[in-house]
Formats: sequence, structure tokens, C-alpha cells
Amino acid sequence: MKKNLKSAVYQHLKLTNDFQNFFDFPDFREMRPIIREAVHQIAQEGFSTPVLPVKVEHQALIIEQQLERETRKYQQQGGFFPNQQSELHNLIRLYTNLLQTISQRKIIDQEIEDIIYAVNQTRESLRNLKKLAGTGPLYQNTKDKELIPGTFYDVITRQLIRPYLIDPQGQMVPENVTHNGRQIVIQMITYCYRDWDSYLTHQYDEQYNIKNERGLTSSEYYDKLEASELKYADHAYAEVIADTFNEFEKILVPDYCNTLDIMSTNIEQILMNHPRLRIQLNQVIIRHFKLDDHGIMHVMDIPIQDIKNKYNYYRQNFS
Repeated sequence: MKKNLKSAVYQHLKLTNDFQNFFDFPDFREMRPIIREAVHQIAQEGFSTPVLPVKVEHQALIIEQQLERETRKYQQQGGFFPNQQSELHNLIRLYTNLLQTISQRKIIDQEIEDIIYAVNQTRESLRNLKKLAGTGPLYQNTKDKELIPGTFYDVITRQLIRPYLIDPQGQMVPENVTHNGRQIVIQMITYCYRDWDSYLTHQYDEQYNIKNERGLTSSEYYDKLEASELKYADHAYAEVIADTFNEFEKILVPDYCNTLDIMSTNIEQILMNHPRLRIQLNQVIIRHFKLDDHGIMHVMDIPIQDIKNKYNYYRQNFS
């Protein structure tokens, strides 16, 4: 969108709406990749020590949801209640952090200036909200952060962390799981609650940013695309999980349960009543999650190698 047209649109929005919510701006879809990149950086900087990429991605998604949901809440309320004052201040602080992060980009072109303007308009709208009488709802991130005992993901995770139990006969509790095992638990919790379609959208947005970044050499371009693909390569788990669930369903329904729900059916209870089933389901997990003789998972070996081979080929033939 050209500057004069965009400015006219923003001015129209300013005249017709007291609250400027950049999520509703007509070109938000174009802004989204830059916004998400900044949110991801904020999430990364929120950890004092290095963590798995899936944990950063999970935190970035939480921040992104918080931004939109809280902003829409205050927009709909047309003000803030006394019990929401601290929450509102934290939201404004988050917008300030977002603006600072975007402003630190190496190149500030017209597109970035427009995004900064749009985000700042929303921040100013939040700052100018009037105080309301009464009590209002506080934002809560209701997304569960633990595996539900006995359900599909819990059964799989218990199998995957067996090599990482300090006491092989012990329980899946933090004190009995090595660091690498705890990382697998975090990984499976992330996959349990991940919106895979949204995850792919994030990848497309990141690739869009790279393809539109100026001044990159061929080598830098391929390096960045490769890093992006490697970052999102764990999308391979979506198919692995789906195939595992489908095979579980064929085994369990209807002989052992009427339906199999991924988040609520207590598979562990079924296995306690029918012990021989455990061996059968474990074999399904071993096959789909590519566990070796030591129980170590190798789902990502081939996808990662394929990505590396592809970009090595590009560098050798198109640089």
C-alpha cells in the first residue's frame, strides 16, 4: 500500500474509531511477519539462560495471544476497571517493548515506519482509556501447560523418556528425569497444545521476511532460509503424532473404548485393565517415533539432513 493511500486509510480510521487497534488495520496481514519477528525476539530475551527453540516459540505464541486478546478486551470495554489497572500498565509496557524491538531493526524503511506508527496508535489508545466503575475480568492464559495423566500424549511421553530415567523403575517426575529427558517432556507438552496450522503460518511469515530482506548475498540468503527451515523442521512431528494416533484408534476402538479422544480418553486405565495392549501400543510408538535399540528417538534425523543437503546443493549450484 502506498504511503499516501495508507496515511489516508489510517486517518479515516482515526476519525471513525476512538480506539486504534492495529490488529484491525486493513494491512495487518502485511504487518504480521514483522510483528511476529519482534515478539519472538522479546520471548527469546525473556529467558536468562539458553532454552530449546520450542520453548521460545511457545512463549512467543503466548505473548502474541496476550497482545491481541487483552487489546480487544479493552477496546470492547471502552475503558478499564480499577482492578485492571496493573494489567493494563503491563500491557502498555509490552507494547513499548514491542515498539523498541521493531525500532532496533537495521533498516527502517517506509513499511517499518508504518508498522511503528500503527503499533504506537494502539499503545496511545490504551494509554487514553477512561477509568470505569466496578470490576472487570482479568486476562488469563488458559492454555494448559502439563500433560493430562493417562491420555495419548502422556502415554507417548512416558515411552520416549524411558532412556532418561535416573531410576528405570521410578516414576516420570522431575527428580527422576535427566535434563535431556525433561527437554523431551517440554517438547511433548509444546506439541500437545500447538496449533500446527498457525505454526506453519509463522514459518511462512519468517520466510517472507527473508525473501524481502535487502542486500543479502546468495550465501547469506541461503543461510537464512536454511536456518528458518531447520527452526521449523519439527513440523515433521505433526504427521508422526497423527499417524500414531490413527493407529492407536484402530487398535482401541471399538473393542476397548467407544471413541478415542486425544485429550481426554484415559488410555492408561485401559492398559491397566488389558496389560497385553501395552506391548502393542509401545511397538506403534517405537515405529513412528523411530526409537533405536536404546529407546532414543530419531524422528528428525532424515528431515534435518534433507534440509542441509538441499541448501548445500543450492550453494554449490546457484551462488
